[in-house]
Amino acid sequence: MTPHTPSTRALAIALLTTLGGTALAQAPSRTLVEIRNLSASEERVAGFVLSRPQFLAVEAIGAVARGMGDEVWWGRDGDNEAWPAAAWILETTSRAVVWDMRRVTTNRLGKGLRQFTGPIRLPAGTYEVHFGSFVEGSEFERERQFEKFGITITGVGRPATPRALREPIRDFLETAFVRLLPDSAGIMRTGFELPRALEVEVVALGELRRRQRYDYGWIQNADTRQVIWTMDYQHTEPAGGTTRNRIARDTLHLPAGKYVATFVSDGSHRPGDWQAMPPYDPAFWGLTLRVPDLETRRAITTFAWQPVPEGPMIVRMTGMGDRESRSQGFALRRPLAVRIYAMGECSNLHGEIDDGAWLMDITHQVKTWEMRCSLTQPAGGAEKNRLVDTLLQLQPGSYMLYYKSDGSHSARGWNGAAPAEPQYWGVSLFPANGQLPPGIVGPPERDTTGIIAELTRMRSDRQSRRFFSLESATPVRIHALGESTGGEMDDYGWIENGKTGEKVWTMEPRFTRPAGGADKNRMADTTITLPAGRYVLYYKTDGSHAFGDWNSDPPDDPDGWGVVVRRAQ
Repeated sequence: MTPHTPSTRALAIALLTTLGGTALAQAPSRTLVEIRNLSASEERVAGFVLSRPQFLAVEAIGAVARGMGDEVWWGRDGDNEAWPAAAWILETTSRAVVWDMRRVTTNRLGKGLRQFTGPIRLPAGTYEVHFGSFVEGSEFERERQFEKFGITITGVGRPATPRALREPIRDFLETAFVRLLPDSAGIMRTGFELPRALEVEVVALGELRRRQRYDYGWIQNADTRQVIWTMDYQHTEPAGGTTRNRIARDTLHLPAGKYVATFVSDGSHRPGDWQAMPPYDPAFWGLTLRVPDLETRRAITTFAWQPVPEGPMIVRMTGMGDRESRSQGFALRRPLAVRIYAMGECSNLHGEIDDGAWLMDITHQVKTWEMRCSLTQPAGGAEKNRLVDTLLQLQPGSYMLYYKSDGSHSARGWNGAAPAEPQYWGVSLFPANGQLPPGIVGPPERDTTGIIAELTRMRSDRQSRRFFSLESATPVRIHALGESTGGEMDDYGWIENGKTGEKVWTMEPRFTRPAGGADKNRMADTTITLPAGRYVLYYKTDGSHAFGDWNSDPPDDPDGWGVVVRRAQ
């Protein structure tokens, strides 16, 4: 017998009369909510108003996952994932869950169906009734079991109008100064300025797993870029529905200043387009920031903000593809504070970067900055999508900014979830204050001081030479980059006496040190004295892993692949 038969309804009303005194006897009972004829994939909402506390008759049929037995399973991931169809009730002002079919005793109807028939007691107030049916593609759909889903609530009261259900949400949001509610895939941002230190309430509702974030948000200082609050799995709680629904409720004490609130969505599982059971309170999907009173709210101003401004740019290398290695140089004529915004790939957050950037000071041949996995933050989408947003104080000199990528997962084709802002895949370097004084930036200038001979930017399968002469015994500094595998040099340089052919210097593995990137990248940096005479500088490469043709991570200074001889200072 289903709960829709007259005998079942009469039994429920008789029980209510016994439990609730004369409440139902004094006033006629009526149907306050009826949600029926659901599809295999939808959420429906209705409401009702009670003028006084009372017992209500509730009849509901939902579904649990098949093969779970007669009792509800409380697994490690929570019970919510086990219910692809269920009903629940919210009190509209507090947004509290006052009844949930998944947390009360239900009867088994067979084939995964669950039935609740009984009284519930609620205080006076306005209530939202939700029913979610998300059984598309399952046995429930194939056997059209979803046609039995639904809920009926009977009592002394009246159905709530759509306006009555909207008003509590409107009142709650009246003091909100940030409301980021995604309606499609992408990223939403709002900058805001606090005139004084304030207590800010944060409500964030999104979709996360332990190692993957789909819909989530964060707050950062607009000037320093420091992230001061973020929504991650560890700092959120179950939000009802599928276990991917997570909620954060926090109160932040923020000093006066400028901030940016951001919310990212992958475009699936959102209000109006749920892919599984929605959270208890779908109206608050996204990120909301509010203050206690309207006067304080009016004092807060908002502004537009982007992580990479449209103003002056020193270097931009974005849209990086698979197996791509690019570089761009610049010179600074005065000290300058710059910001680097780099996005890349870290398949192992404790290992080496797969796609990433670094900055070389080519005046002094030292690495100034590099993108390290351990110092990155999530970039949205797959966990391996990472970003760095950092400030550097650069001194006058010449610099070369590099970016390299491996053979997969790039702006030309993702093998995992794309980052929230794929247009930034690569690296951008720009003035920190947005201003670039005229004449401060120019083309890079290589330090050619004292160079006697050089062979650099050497490509695969080459052997080149340069002749040079010394009029007197001369201390020279030799700087060489090459490849060493199996205890032998594959790409290397040497110097021969131009008259006798005798080798006076050779790049040997035991006299090299790591050159950055792959372990086989080696560097020699030594000083020797050469007698007066004629000499020949040679450099030889094998058929792979050289400038423009790296089969593994390039060295820190790819342009220096080769050898340089200069007068020692």
